[in-house]
Order: sequence, then C-alpha cells, then structure tokens
Amino acid sequence: MYSLNQLALKAQDMIRRNFHKVIQDEEFYTLPFHLVRDWLSDSEITVDSEEILFETVLKWVQKNPEERERYFEDLFKLLRLSQMKPTYLTRHVKSERLVLCNEACVKLVSEAVESHALRSENLQSGNLQHSACPAALLPRFGQNMDVIMVIGGVSEGGDYLSECVGYFIDEDRWVNLPHIHNHLDGHAVAVTESYVYVAGSMEPGFAKTVERYNPNRNIWEQVSNLITRKHSFGLTEVKGNLYSIGGHGNFSPGFKDVAIYNPEQDKWVNLESAPKILRDVKAVSVEDRFVYVAARTPVDSDSEDGLRAVIIRYDAETRQWQDVESLPLIDNYCSFQMSVASTNFYHTASCCPKSYPIDNEEAKGKISSRASDEILESLPPEVLSIEGAAICYYKDDVFIIGGWKNSDDIDKQYRKEAYRYCAERKRWMLLPPMPQPRCRATACHVRIPFRCLQGTQRYPMPQNLMWQKDRIRQMQERQMQERQMQEMHRYSLSLRRIPRSQIEC
Repeated sequence: MYSLNQLALKAQDMIRRNFHKVIQDEEFYTLPFHLVRDWLSDSEITVDSEEILFETVLKWVQKNPEERERYFEDLFKLLRLSQMKPTYLTRHVKSERLVLCNEACVKLVSEAVESHALRSENLQSGNLQHSACPAALLPRFGQNMDVIMVIGGVSEGGDYLSECVGYFIDEDRWVNLPHIHNHLDGHAVAVTESYVYVAGSMEPGFAKTVERYNPNRNIWEQVSNLITRKHSFGLTEVKGNLYSIGGHGNFSPGFKDVAIYNPEQDKWVNLESAPKILRDVKAVSVEDRFVYVAARTPVDSDSEDGLRAVIIRYDAETRQWQDVESLPLIDNYCSFQMSVASTNFYHTASCCPKSYPIDNEEAKGKISSRASDEILESLPPEVLSIEGAAICYYKDDVFIIGGWKNSDDIDKQYRKEAYRYCAERKRWMLLPPMPQPRCRATACHVRIPFRCLQGTQRYPMPQNLMWQKDRIRQMQERQMQERQMQEMHRYSLSLRRIPRSQIEC
C-alpha cells in the first residue's frame, strides 16, 4: 500500500521462517486462492512435513467447499507427494474424496508411491544421488528435518572442540553445523520448543557461558551467563523455564545450587539449594512439574572415588526435594538409563534431558519390565566400557555417540563410533562414524531446515576462538623457546663443571 518494499521483504521472510506457526492461525484460512497458491509454491517455507501441508489444503477447501473445491487440483499439484510417507499416501491421501474424484490427483499419488519404491531400490544399491534428483522430489528448503546434533567436547591430543556436527537421520550421514563460540567440555544441554541451550564447561574461561542454537536461522546466540562457574550439572526445562541443578567446579567438591532461567527476561535467579551436593547430574522432567535427578554425591567411604549414586526428585511447584528409588520407567530412554545407572559408562556420560507431559503412574503401564534387558541384549558389550560418551534420544530410539575407550590419561583411545537403538527393530545399529573422534560432548535431537543440511556445509571458526587459538600457539612457542634456552643454559653450566683436561681429551 505504501510501497515499503524493504518492510514487505522482511515480512515475507518472517512468514517463511514461521510458516508452520502461521498455518495454525484461523486467519490463514480466510486468504484468497492466489495467496495460498503463492505460499505453497514457495520452496523456502518452513514446515514440519508435507503431510501437514496436505491437511492445510483440505482445511482451507472445507472452510468454503462450494467456492473452493474447484481450486483443489491446482493446490494439490503444488504438494511434494514424494516427501510423504508411503503409508500416509495410501491410507489418507489416496482415500480422500477430493483425490478419488480427480483423475489427475490419483495419477500424482500413484507416481509418488512408485518414486518411493524406486528410491528404496536405489538406497539399497547405493545409487541415490541428490544432485540428479528433480527439485520436486527433494524436500522443500524450509522443511524441518530430524538431526542428532553433537556439540563441543574434546578431541585427540586434548584439544577443545567448537565444531558442531549433526547426524542427518533421513539420509544416514553426518553434516557440518555452525561452530559454537566457546570451548565446551563437561557442558549441559537442554532442548526447548524453539532453541537448544548449552551451558557450562570444564574450561575455566567458558565455565559460566550460556549459548542457544536457533534452528530456524542456523546460528548460535549468546544469552545471560550462569551465576556460578561449573560443569557436569543438570539442565532441564519445566514450563518454558530452564533449571540448573548441582554441578562440579574445578576447585570445588561440587554444588547444591539450583537456579532458574526465564528466557523472556534473559535472567538467572538462585533458588533454595538441594539437600546434598549433586555431581554428574542427569535429569528427567515429568508432568511439567517433577524433575527426577540421577547424580553422584561425595561421601566419607572407602570407595575408589568417594562418590555415591543417588536419585532424588525435585518438585518445581513446591520446591521440595524427596529421595526416590529410581527414575520413572516411562520409555526406552529412561529404561536404558536405569539399566546402566550403576556403571562408570553412565556416570561419565552426558544425557540429554527429556520432558514427559504425562503422569508417572499413568506412564508405568506403557513399558514392560523387560524393556531395559531387551535394550542391552543387542548392545555390543564393549560399548559399556566407553567413558565420556554422549547419550540422547529420538522418539523411542536411543543414541550413544563418541567417548574414549581407556581411562588412562596418557593412552586414551578417542572414539568416532555412534550407535542407535532402533525401537522398531528392537536392536542396536552401528551408524557411520563421526567426522572426527570426540569425548565429553553433548548430543540432542533437533529439527533443522533442509537448506542448512543439503550439500557439504562449511562454517568458519568464530573470531574469538581464532584469536584464542593464536594466543595459545604463541604461548606454546614462547614456552618451547624458554625450555630450549633453559636446556642450553644447563648444558653450558655442566660444561663449566667438567675439568679442563677432560674437555681437551
């Protein structure tokens, strides 16, 4: 109306990035045909799946069927049917009245089912090449894809990693993701509806920092620091707020701290402390209220490390603590954690927290008591001897990533391997190895737009870490020169002490 072209472009970009939320609003279904057509033609719109777009088209038509049914074929042709699951195509799309009554739509569904069969054949023979695929057979650039994100950690030689990588589940391959701005080791991770939060580190310079990953924009953003420098603590979400629980400091036996972070205010506030020190914390939240914490606490005992495993429950509403016997056995992820809870594999690993909206008592009947035994049956026994691994979940599947094989500081065998427990097949699978070995990383499931995953992505190291790397290199060079000078000085002193006759000989 006012020829504000830059504002219009910004508005378009915002709609594209939030299209999955736009279509939840009733106002979208009042739009005229030409605007709906234009948006469905856009390959950049962010959507969770093509199935949702099909349901959106149906809903738009049903708002005024007398006027809009004639537009159904035109809108249906804009859907990428090959990106829908074959079962959904045959059970829901093909049986829809508007599709059955239209010969062109029926043909499109048949072609999509055929393309699934061909793709499956090509995957088995290893001949699938995305570069040769027509655009209509690929996901939209804005379609959210399932990725297991691996963040930070330590690589061979004790080098801190800022590189983040992701296991692209649909394509069974690893992709590069943007570097984080800190060197992270022993950090905590938590996933909310919109962000991935990462906090803390063993590296003192970054032990208070908190960053969050925005999947929509594929960038890391700095937010308010933790109140205390720490690592190996619990970080979990309850009703949109983050809770930081316990932890370990480099010069402290551990912490009882509990703090809450409000994303809207970007502020951390200390709450009443836990009744005991909690280290190596793993957290599970249930019913948007209870946080179950599996941790270790220092005790006066003759045990090798002086630590005892504990499980304790925190009520976020009453802020009361209560000792409990175990984590709630809600699904495979909790069952796996409980089945390995007494091992060093579990205590040294990082576990992505998971939130369950259902009541624990209601959930108990949903999983058999043998589930944890079944999960361990097909797991290679040597995996449980790994330390410093990252453990996370995707639906009912469990992932184990990286770690080291030997606890000897001199001879640590850093691992690239990644394992996945497939709940559908009820067995573990070995995944393609990570691009580089790492331990003490964190991992989580996140949905990232396809545009950030296609091809080979390369991301530069952040400037602050490049400067730090240069300073470390210069410091190492100075230390080497000083050692050489000291050795030369010691050698000259030893020559002075030797009698002159021996020198002449």
